[in-house]
Amino acid sequence: MVFKNKQFNKFWRFSCSFQLGIPVIASIAILIAWGTIVESQYDAFAAKKIVFDSWMMWAILSLLVYNLTVVVIDRWPWKLNHYPFITVHAGIIVIIFGGFITYKYGLDGQISVGINGKNNFISVPQTDLVVYATFDGDRYSKIVDREVDFFNNPPTKEKPFKVELGEDQIEVIEYVKYARLQAKVKATEEPLAGASVRFQLMNANVKQVQQITQTKKDKEATFNLGPAQVFLGAVREAKTGGRGNEIFLTPYDADHLKYTIFHRQIKKPFKTGTIKIGDVVATGWMGLELRLLDFLPKAVEEFEVTPFERPTPLTSSAIRIRNQNVEKWLVLNDVVKIFRNSTAYLLSYQNRRLDLGFPIFLKKFDVIRYQGTKKAMEYASLVRVGDESPAQIPVEQLISMNEPLKFNGYTIYQASFQEDEVTGEPTASVFSVNKDPGRPIKYLGSLIFSLGIVWLFYQRRKRRTAV
Repeated sequence: MVFKNKQFNKFWRFSCSFQLGIPVIASIAILIAWGTIVESQYDAFAAKKIVFDSWMMWAILSLLVYNLTVVVIDRWPWKLNHYPFITVHAGIIVIIFGGFITYKYGLDGQISVGINGKNNFISVPQTDLVVYATFDGDRYSKIVDREVDFFNNPPTKEKPFKVELGEDQIEVIEYVKYARLQAKVKATEEPLAGASVRFQLMNANVKQVQQITQTKKDKEATFNLGPAQVFLGAVREAKTGGRGNEIFLTPYDADHLKYTIFHRQIKKPFKTGTIKIGDVVATGWMGLELRLLDFLPKAVEEFEVTPFERPTPLTSSAIRIRNQNVEKWLVLNDVVKIFRNSTAYLLSYQNRRLDLGFPIFLKKFDVIRYQGTKKAMEYASLVRVGDESPAQIPVEQLISMNEPLKFNGYTIYQASFQEDEVTGEPTASVFSVNKDPGRPIKYLGSLIFSLGIVWLFYQRRKRRTAV
């Protein structure tokens, strides 16, 4: 095509030339290589944030689509020998469009389902900052729910991320991408704070040291040893006629705890009394003794954060918040409480949770380990998805590492599992859930592209044969 305007004609010639096409293709190759390096040094999340979902990648892909479109239009009026060439270019454009649809409307997250339990909420990579407030110390109301991207837009003390709470204000003053966390319990005078105890359970075969802390004074904290459970809080009634091996530690005064010990299948307490730091109490089962190592009547659990350059299985992102000159660390998917004279705030920095629209029931979970080790060799989950509503027909299937389940446009993969820290027994199955609305478009684009390539080879072979 030739245009009368010389400047536009010059611009058009450049737009459909190799002078634009080759640098664009080279830039895409460089970005892909860069993304691969970032993923190998960090993780897939960082590679997506920095490279694959960045404005640079979509700008270069947009230039490629523009270049391919101009090249096709420039051939007008098309002849028969143009169609293989046009088909190849159209296939590439359709593939890129399918990728954009997936980027814009797709979903990729994880869901954890306890054995014999169900869940219908998926956790996705997007992060939200949520604030709840209570004025009576009991009922919390959500007052702030904002999407945040601290990975690409980290706050600083000079430019904090501010959350306005009427006359009050919470500031996010620091963000750490990869942080090693260490829980630390300290005494406090906050009126709604709960207690904290550090104890040791011991016999000839067991020496277990554990610390449990109440999130607030009327909230029970627990530790499960497997054959026995330790509770910090008020003694609660058994839901059935009997109960397991249980120890209840109830704050009594500034120095003492009241202990109540139950034996398996006996509803009434086996032993009661008071205990202070250093005391030892015989539980009466399996020769176990409980020694109280530390007791704080009012305590809060906070995290000490050590920044790391690269992620490890033990790292997580964290933010430092400030409210009226009080600073606290808040790690991803955790909560922190801020107490005021008449108000308490509960601040959560979390991955966004979305409703799948159907429940996943975990009926059975099996794990096969390498002989002589605790390392999992393979594992699978027997699940039932969907409910009994007319819009959904429940499906029951075994999901293993190589056999996903497809339901209502979602693909559910077996990702990992959770296990009890003490007994090592599986407690929940973790699934990856993916929804790719652009997949049919990308398949169509691949088909068009392949057809165009075959057509081009056939056309060239035909020309050579004719010569």
